[in-house]
Amino acid sequence: MNPKTTDFLFGCKNLYILGIHPFDFSKSDSKEYKAIIELGKQIIQEIGLQKFASFVGEYQYRVGIWSSMITLDYGKPDLNEILEISGTNTIISACLDKIEQNEINELPTGIIANKKNWIKKIKTCYNTV
Repeated sequence: MNPKTTDFLFGCKNLYILGIHPFDFSKSDSKEYKAIIELGKQIIQEIGLQKFASFVGEYQYRVGIWSSMITLDYGKPDLNEILEISGTNTIISACLDKIEQNEINELPTGIIANKKNWIKKIKTCYNTV
């Protein structure tokens, strides 16, 4: 495994423990939030979007949600590119499916509202509305 992918997994765990979650935009200026985004972008550059997007299957510490968010915000997947680990879903639909799961609904309503607004924005960007 690429050392940076290991760093990403542990980074997501540390964010979880610190109470920093995807779509918690009130913390997006924190060094930890910025660091996970930058690390995700670096991993996409080094191992490719397809391999990074495969983290969508991870459930612990919101790894799948972080990777899905970063993939859609910064990876710019092709509309028709199939996620290899899925075999049938596009990268975009697999990432959106992961984010739309009720997995993070136990978070404060402000973060849930951020998530819903972000989903609308992403769907508009990728013309999946």
